[in-house]
Formats: sequence, structure tokens, C-alpha cells
Amino acid sequence: MIRRNARRGRGQGRVPVILLSFCLLLFSGGESSANLAVEGTVGPGEPRAAVRYVLPITPPLDQGDSDLCWVYATLSMLETNYLARHPLSRISLSRGALQLDSIADRFARLIRGERSPLEDGGLVVEALALIHQDGLVARGDFHHIVDSDPIYASVKRGLTRYKGRTAKLRALDRELEARLGRKPQVTHLDGDALSPGELAEAVLGGHEWTEFDRSHDGFDGWGPSRDPDARPDTLVRYVGLERMIDLIHRSLAHGRAVAAGSADHEFLIYGGDYDKDGRPISYLIKDSLAPHLYRAEADKIHRMLYDVTVAQ
Repeated sequence: MIRRNARRGRGQGRVPVILLSFCLLLFSGGESSANLAVEGTVGPGEPRAAVRYVLPITPPLDQGDSDLCWVYATLSMLETNYLARHPLSRISLSRGALQLDSIADRFARLIRGERSPLEDGGLVVEALALIHQDGLVARGDFHHIVDSDPIYASVKRGLTRYKGRTAKLRALDRELEARLGRKPQVTHLDGDALSPGELAEAVLGGHEWTEFDRSHDGFDGWGPSRDPDARPDTLVRYVGLERMIDLIHRSLAHGRAVAAGSADHEFLIYGGDYDKDGRPISYLIKDSLAPHLYRAEADKIHRMLYDVTVAQ
């Protein structure tokens, strides 16, 4: 089933890509430098790279027909950043557990009287807020993502039997546990047992993240997100395209990946080639839709760039 073309969903407006032909693309964290600056090899007519950044990545995972690209991009970013700090780690984070947290958050907001569409779309900064609140779970400690449409429908019907906010919130916990299970109280990272909160603390590394959205009217500053999938309280920073390009470069140079998005899809930038003047030539992309790993011309990414989320 192909869903609607959600802002953070199937990504029907995907940029054309140049397939990445070399297979040393770092399926394990220990084989790549966080900042690999080397002379680049290029095709005929392409400018020669003066600096190349290639951050380690975990194996790509497919989002299927879900609208969870924002969840996949967020966790891929955190996995890459952790691998850059801990090259021998075997980190792999559960997309299904974060989906459960998002579903619970949407219903709780609805019960409290907020606007909360019952669907899987969202923003990277919202995923990070959920992680701060609810922690992280290793991929091996929880089930994979599920088709959320039947979950939303059945839980919504179940809640109609209860009156009052407190009763509905208690019923919500029972309904979600019956349909999705309960997140474990103990999870794991490289053989160590941790609580979800401890795992989140280790992975977040003390960083805070900001989403920078592209300003098309010259406005530069904080404001509510214009994304239709955004929670009502989500704030983003509006900047021009050149600032976004610079933020990508600075983040890669500091060994941190970037969650980036078009108008309808979110993906990970984990590397790039830059010329002698510091201008980007191409980016390395990890995606939750096929083709999962590719090299894209920088100008093509810039033309469709809607947002970037970077660690401060």
C-alpha cells in the first residue's frame, strides 16, 4: 500500500540521484574515520574534491510504506554520531520503539485537547524530544515498525468507552500495551545493560539539536514550524539557503551527520566532497527508501532542501 504523499512520508518528490558505485560504504562502524579528508576521485568533467568527509554508518533500513522517514533519519543520525565517537560500537536503535512513543504522544495530546492528527508523520526535532522524554531501545530488544493505521483506529475506538482525561490516559496505556507491547525496562549497548534513559543519554552525548528551515521570504529567526505534520508547540529557526549549506559543512567537519529534508521526505547526509574554496560538490546520502545509499550532486540537493537538523 502506498500512502499519501506526506510531508515526511513516501517522498514522491525525491531528488534524482547518482548511484554510489563503491561498496566500501561503511556497513560497520570500525572501518571509517569520522573525518576522512582525502583527495577525491571524480568522473569526467566533475571538479576535483579538495576535501572529502565520510562518516561511519549503520546498515540502512527500509521504512516500507510507513510515513516514518523522520524516525529513520533521526536514529541513523544518532547511530552515525555515536559511531564517530566510538568506532568499534555495534549500535543499532529500534525504529519500532520510537514509533510506539510517537503514537502514545499523539493520543496523549489528543486526550489533552490539542490538535494531533493520528498519523505517522513528524519532524526530527520532535523525535529527539521524544527520545529525551522516553529514552531509546536497542533494535534487538523491541519489534520492528508496524502498520499504524489499524492501531490508531482501534485505540481511538477503545478510548470512546472512557470519560475524563485521567481515565482516558490510563486506558491509553492499556490499549497500546495490548496492541504494541510494552517497551523493555532494560536494553543494551555493546553488551552492556542499560535503561532506555541511560541509552538515550549515552547516544545523545550531551548535544542539543536545532532544526533550521529554509526561509523563502527573507525572515531570519525562530518561529512555529510550517510543516503540516508538526506538533503545535514545535519551533524551528528560519534561515537562508547559504546558512543551511554552511551548517551542513560545519557539522560534517566536526564528525556529526545531518538529518536533512525536502518538502516531503527526510534523509541523512553522512559525507560530502568539497572543492578548494570550500564549496560542496556532492553529498553522501543514507535513505530509508531505495536506493538506500547514493551520492547526489550538491546543487540538486540544494534546490530541494527544506530543512537541516544539526547538533549544536
